[in-house]
Amino acid sequence: MGKKLYTDEHYGNDRKGWLKNRGFGGSSISALFGNSPYMNALDIYCSAVNPQKEINDSETESTIYGKKVEPILAQLFQLNFGTKYKLTYPQEIIMYRRIDKPFMTYTADGLLKEIGDKKRKGFVEFKSRLVQNKEDADNWHSGKIPPNYINQVLQGFAVLNDTHFCELFAILNYLDYDTGLIYKSELLHFHLERKDVRKAVKKVEQVQTDFHREHIEKQIPPNLEIEIEY
Repeated sequence: MGKKLYTDEHYGNDRKGWLKNRGFGGSSISALFGNSPYMNALDIYCSAVNPQKEINDSETESTIYGKKVEPILAQLFQLNFGTKYKLTYPQEIIMYRRIDKPFMTYTADGLLKEIGDKKRKGFVEFKSRLVQNKEDADNWHSGKIPPNYINQVLQGFAVLNDTHFCELFAILNYLDYDTGLIYKSELLHFHLERKDVRKAVKKVEQVQTDFHREHIEKQIPPNLEIEIEY
C-alpha cells in the first residue's frame, strides 16, 4: 500500500463548513455512478464550481434517525468486537483528504485497529436502513449491500490508502405499513477486505479523477440521461 497519502481536517460541529469543503466524498461517489438517492452528477458539478451553492442536505425522518442511532451502534460494535478491534469513534466531524488528489475526501464513522500481533488498520461504516420490501431484505441477507453503501466503502479505501479492511455494521428496521410503526429490528455485520475489492477501488478513484479533470477543471457540466415515461 505504500506510505500514507492522506491528512485529516477537523470541523467540530460545523456541518456546513464540512459540506462546502468535502469535494468528492462517499455520498458524491454514488452520484457519479448514478446510484445516489439524494443527488446526481450535475449537483456535484454545481457545488464544486460554485462553493457557495450547497448540495441539498435537508434532513428526513430516516437521516435524523440515522444520526441518533449511530453512537448507539458504535457502543454495540464495541461490545461485540471489543476483543478484536480498538475503535476510535470521533466526537466531532473529521474528514480525511488525499494529499496527491485533494478533491478526494472521506469522512469515516470510526477508525479500527486490530488487537493482536497483526495490528492491521481499518475503518467502520455504521448504517441504518428501513427495509422497503422482501427483495430488499433478501438482498441484505444474501450479502448484496446497496450500491451507494458499497461506493462509500470503496471511497474509504481509496482515501485511507493504508487501511486493510472495513467493517459495515447495520441496523435494519421493518415497518408495518398498516400502522406506520417499526415492528422488528435486526443487526447485520459485513467484513470487507481491501485485497478483494482492489479493482473496484481503482475504478472509483479513476471515475472521480476523470470527472474532476474533464468537468470541474474545464468547467463543462456533465450530460445527464433523463428517462421519460409515456
